[in-house]
Amino acid sequence: MDYLLTSVMLGSLYVLVTILVSLKPINKIDVTVASWVSGIRRLKAIDYAAVLLTKYGRFYTWGLVDLVLLVMRLWAPFLELTIAMGIAYVIGGVTRLLVRRQRPYESGYGKPILIASGYSYPSGHAAIVFSGALVTLTSLGGLVSWILLTEAILVSVSRIYLNAHYLTDVLGGLLLGLTSSLLAIILAPITASILETLLRVNLALYLYNFTNISGF
Repeated sequence: MDYLLTSVMLGSLYVLVTILVSLKPINKIDVTVASWVSGIRRLKAIDYAAVLLTKYGRFYTWGLVDLVLLVMRLWAPFLELTIAMGIAYVIGGVTRLLVRRQRPYESGYGKPILIASGYSYPSGHAAIVFSGALVTLTSLGGLVSWILLTEAILVSVSRIYLNAHYLTDVLGGLLLGLTSSLLAIILAPITASILETLLRVNLALYLYNFTNISGF
């Protein structure tokens, strides 16, 4: 896979969706989905599950995954996941401040089951969980990665279900997350090389200062 080319394509789609949302914050597709979601008959068990997913499915879950990778000394996936979530978090935060889109329940679509802070576009939950999901799929593979991908999908759906995001918010978050993960895979070896160089320089300086102080 050409990670750079794919990241450019996905990043371009993210920019395109962002521009469309900026020009027309309330569009027909989002209105249709938000109206349907706000009108469905809700079950307390599903509400509770959605709240759990949205509360603990982002940084709690993926922070724990990152910690497990660190403890298991899986250095490459750990670095990739850390960088991916960092990129998604920063770019998503900047985009929200630029677009300043209100959340569905703030625009009259349903009642908030769980109050969310900040602006609506893009979904920070979708950006973080999908950045992690693609990193684990490409770097680890196996059943666990597919379970984590399922978790990412459920978390993103929960944000729409809770009237916290429009469909395009989640789409934008998904595109941002995938772009961030591919960029992280590209940047991780460079970052590792820089960190290794800095450690060697620091070690050399420490040994130099130690020999001067001790008189050797």
